[in-house]
Amino acid sequence: MALTFDQLQQLMKGEKLNYFIAPDRPVLKFGIKGSFGKYDIIVHIPEEGRFLQLRTVGYSSCPKDSTHLGAVLQVLATVNYMKRLVKLGWDPADGEIVAYADLWVMDNQVTQEQFSRMMGIYLSSVDQAYYRIKAAAETGSDPGDPPDNPSPKSGPSGEMAAELRDVLDRVRKGGGSSPAPAELPKEEPIKEV
Repeated sequence: MALTFDQLQQLMKGEKLNYFIAPDRPVLKFGIKGSFGKYDIIVHIPEEGRFLQLRTVGYSSCPKDSTHLGAVLQVLATVNYMKRLVKLGWDPADGEIVAYADLWVMDNQVTQEQFSRMMGIYLSSVDQAYYRIKAAAETGSDPGDPPDNPSPKSGPSGEMAAELRDVLDRVRKGGGSSPAPAELPKEEPIKEV
């Protein structure tokens, strides 16, 4: 039993996110504002509902002839190494940079709690990575992780935008029916054993 488009819409409604439905295919699109930018996200279920993907649209770009491409690619590689769920990609054909998160559903169901956790980790990671990507594209160097409490000059909102903060608060409180930890665990790189 795979994930249906109706079930996907119910999961999105459970997150209290407004979204649009693509008229020609089973894809949901929504926008959200974070501390460092505004992001358009699509959520879709290819492979006949056996696969769930969150993906940015128009997230960032860096042309292959940019003098700062090396720094941008280094940021992407560093973030990819540090994150387990969220991955960043660069398309050399047009310079597009995307952030995506994938979940193989196969013959299972996705719970609201699972979806909430996936959405919370994805959105906060997209916002934090954007800070680093933008700086590397502009200056040629990686500023490292963003400050915990951005100053008014560091992002479009001065503090985490209310809608992103609401999503993250719901995840921390266990957005689904079963309890969740009080805090999101910090993602650490996978270590060899």
